[in-house]
Amino acid sequence: MQEIEILNQNYQLIAKAITYIDTHFKEQPSIDTIARNIGMSKYHFMRVFKEYVGVTPKQFLHSVTLNYAKEHIKESKSLLDSTLDIGLSSSSRLHELFVNLIGVTPKEWREKGKDVTITYGFGLTPFGEALIAYTDKGVCYLGFIDNNKDSIYKRFCELWENANLVHDDLKARTYLENIFIKNKKYNLLVKGTNLQINVWKALINLPNGGITTYQDVANFIDKPKAVRAVANAIGENHIGYLIPCHRVIAKSGAMSGYRWGIERKKILIAYESASKENPITYRTATVEDIPLLCTLLHQLFSKEAEFTPDSVQQTKGLKMIIEDEKIGEIYVASKKDKIVGMVNILYTVSTALGERVALLEDMIIDEKHRGEDIGSSLLEYVLTCTKEKGIRRVTLLTDSDNLSAHRFYESMGFSKSAMIPFRIQL
Repeated sequence: MQEIEILNQNYQLIAKAITYIDTHFKEQPSIDTIARNIGMSKYHFMRVFKEYVGVTPKQFLHSVTLNYAKEHIKESKSLLDSTLDIGLSSSSRLHELFVNLIGVTPKEWREKGKDVTITYGFGLTPFGEALIAYTDKGVCYLGFIDNNKDSIYKRFCELWENANLVHDDLKARTYLENIFIKNKKYNLLVKGTNLQINVWKALINLPNGGITTYQDVANFIDKPKAVRAVANAIGENHIGYLIPCHRVIAKSGAMSGYRWGIERKKILIAYESASKENPITYRTATVEDIPLLCTLLHQLFSKEAEFTPDSVQQTKGLKMIIEDEKIGEIYVASKKDKIVGMVNILYTVSTALGERVALLEDMIIDEKHRGEDIGSSLLEYVLTCTKEKGIRRVTLLTDSDNLSAHRFYESMGFSKSAMIPFRIQL
């Protein structure tokens, strides 16, 4: 199956999950509950979600809250204001590197596309089905489809009423793949008033992952009292995603209306936010990682009552695990290619269950990166991987007086055991 088809399938599942969350927001549903109500297992849901959005469900939910939006409005305002002085060569204007706005001629506007040949078609995107249309000057329409294919097509036809329309789904799918998978550059042929085109240009000036308000856009185009007109211009945008009207929210931080669905708007904002910020990546450790893993273990063992740091012994143990996957695996979280967290999983077999089980021996997040939700996302990743390997149970030990650790593991689905650990050194 092609990448774009997989992304579209994942989008449908995530959109369904967001609809459920919006409906049951006051109940603060758990990941288990959300997954069950969209017909998936918890760990399959988390894996699909992480693969699609780039963040865990918990991080995603944070990114569509009012508080998150309010935090980023101020940042985006300064970014929007500063674009007048930045210049096209700036890497911060990522979106503008991919698109260029071309207004229709007065004659094309007046005659609604007479003598203009427009090729159009339907195809999949990572955010659902879409209708895309283009001329030799550039893309002139991109609208997302849910259960409204006829109305989307009708709007397109009204916009270019007198154009010569050529239906070609194969070419349309190629365009969509080039835009959404290959990030290919296309010019945009827009049809609008001077104010509308200035509003759309302002949106293109927003950096990838940035959000703004209707008032900030009005200020940017030097029309501070034209907020209503700005909102109408945004609503009239006929090239979704490439002219990113989804990045405009209410001043309160609320995710206000979006022509192509509020769930899609939330996914687009969170998806771009995840790619904008320093992404956390997860993998199994290699021998080359051992020095950094020893540094993390030093932080852990300096605080745990029963252990003391010993780089020689730690290196020996880490090497044994990394070189023999039958013993266990070490998972790491990296930020900017630097390891910021690790989890050590050791495998054995339970006679009670008659199946493989695991011991979570060590878990540590770098002191400099605590409070960034790395611990929960790393542990979610580890639990997903171990479940897929056929592990039925994971057991861990933590200091009896480390109440914050107790709360963290309980929030991740662990429960306290009535059994008491005993040790003997041989």
